[in-house]
Amino acid sequence: MKKRRQDDPELVRSEYIDDTRLAARQSIWARRTGPKVFDVAFDAVLESAPRRVLEVGCGRGEFASRLQQHGLEVVATDQSAHMVGLAAARGLDARSADVQDLPFADHEFDVAVSNFMLYHVPDIQRGLAELARVAPRLVATTTGIDQLREMWEAVGRDLWDKAHVFLRETGEEYLRSHYATVRMIDLPATVEMSADDMRRYIANSVAHRDLADRVPAFEGARTITASTAVFVASNAA
Repeated sequence: MKKRRQDDPELVRSEYIDDTRLAARQSIWARRTGPKVFDVAFDAVLESAPRRVLEVGCGRGEFASRLQQHGLEVVATDQSAHMVGLAAARGLDARSADVQDLPFADHEFDVAVSNFMLYHVPDIQRGLAELARVAPRLVATTTGIDQLREMWEAVGRDLWDKAHVFLRETGEEYLRSHYATVRMIDLPATVEMSADDMRRYIANSVAHRDLADRVPAFEGARTITASTAVFVASNAA
């Protein structure tokens, strides 16, 4: 079987034709310990007192809607027509767009936001250059190499197969090529997962669904690493 990478454009497009697999994964993360990642990202957006915000990879539009309800002018973009439709149904200015070729003018926004999507971008340098072009500030959430380590080790996945993408461990280096200042807010946490939780999560994963049947049977729940971070990058004076 051909090994699929999470920055494979064809794979990502097929993944987000609908939102059922995304919803299945998010149901697990609702039990995550520690601060809520989206709350930390929301505060990071607001700390620069922006007026106009761009979110790339907006998904169903929950985060963009929260910003809009706070009184900000928000444009939400996604490559998935389905996700754009869901975001528009929330009353958002939702548009189809590729982060590698954004259809906006230089400095059109005060802040750009990217939540758990930069690791899907095939040319991350090009994507970050576009984000830096349209806004002087970026708030980006991402996972770490240790994300769900114990679960993936149980099914024999090599975690280092994702070390080339935008992660907690690689994000700062990528960002410093495009922004003057970079700050990482580390958010280590855990999540309790049963064997059924693991099978369901993997069966709904982006690139490793074929590994779901490898989850071993065990009683109760296991404590699994949740490695996440919020990056705040800026070219503002």
